Amino acid sequence: MHKDLFREFYDYFDSYEPMKGFFTEKDIDFQESMTRVFLYKNSTMRERLTALEHHFDILRTMFTDEVIHELYWGKGYTLWESPDPELPLVCRLIFDTGQRKEGFLSLYLYYENEMIYHFNFRFDYNKSGVPSLYVGTLQGSKEGLALTKVLTKKLFGYRPKNFILYLLRIFTQTLGMKNLYVITDEGFYTNSHLLRGNRSKKTNFNDFWKDEGAFSVSDEKMYWALPIEEKRRTYSEIKSQKRNLFRKRYLLMDTIIPTYIEAIKRLFRPEFTPVPSAVDPASITDKPADYDPIEAPRG
Repeated sequence: MHKDLFREFYDYFDSYEPMKGFFTEKDIDFQESMTRVFLYKNSTMRERLTALEHHFDILRTMFTDEVIHELYWGKGYTLWESPDPELPLVCRLIFDTGQRKEGFLSLYLYYENEMIYHFNFRFDYNKSGVPSLYVGTLQGSKEGLALTKVLTKKLFGYRPKNFILYLLRIFTQTLGMKNLYVITDEGFYTNSHLLRGNRSKKTNFNDFWKDEGAFSVSDEKMYWALPIEEKRRTYSEIKSQKRNLFRKRYLLMDTIIPTYIEAIKRLFRPEFTPVPSAVDPASITDKPADYDPIEAPRG
C-alpha cells in the first residue's frame, strides 16, 4: 500500500514541471509529508498525498510555472513593503520547509527584518469540490511581544495578529476563493495519537478564530469556516474617543491594500482572471470626494 502511494507521489512530481528534481536537488526533507502525521490530527498517508496533489493542482491553475518555481526553489515574493521608514513592515509569500508540518505555503509578516507572525496554509478542494484555502497554523515570534506592542501602536491599535489575518483574507478574496478554513485546537496535527506523548507545544487557536467570526461546519471535522471579509466598524460601533484612531487605521489600510492586491495579481497566469470573492473598502481606489474611511463605500 505505502509502496504504491510513494510511487504515485514521485510520479506526480516528476510530471509537475516546476517541481521536477525538487526532492533530490533542493529539499529531500519535503518527503516527510508522506511519512509523518502532518497537516491535521491523525491524517493518513493517502489523505496527505491527496492534499499535496490538490494543492499543487490548484496552484498551477492560478500561478505561472515560473512563480511556482520561485516560491519553492527560490526566496518567494514580497507582496507588500512599507515605504515608511517609521513602519518597517514587509509581507512575503514563501515556502519555508521548516513549516511543512502545517501547510505547503506561508504568508509572513516581518518588522525590522524580524518575523512577527506567519500563516502556514495549503490550497485544497472542500467537500463540495470548490478550491479553498486551509490554514494549518498561525505562529508568532517567541521574542516578538515587545515588538508587538510597538507595532500595535504604529498601526493605530491594530494588533499584528489581526493585521496579518486581514492580509490573508485579502489574499483569499483576490484569488476569487469564497472559502477560508482554519485549523481548530482539536484538529491541530500534534493531537494525533502518535504524537500525543511528545507534543511540542500547546495550541490555542479557537478563541482567536471565534473572535474573528469562525464557526463550525458539518463537513469539516478539523477546521472551522472563517468569513473572508473583515468588516469595518461604523460610528455606532466605535467609542467617540477612539474614532480618530480607527480613522487613521483605515486610511493606512487604504494605502496598503491596493498595492498588495496588485502584487498578488502579478503572480497570476495570463488566463487566470478571477472575480474577487469580496470587495474590501480599502481595495476601492476610486473614492468620492467626501470619502469617510469609517463609513466607507462598499463594492
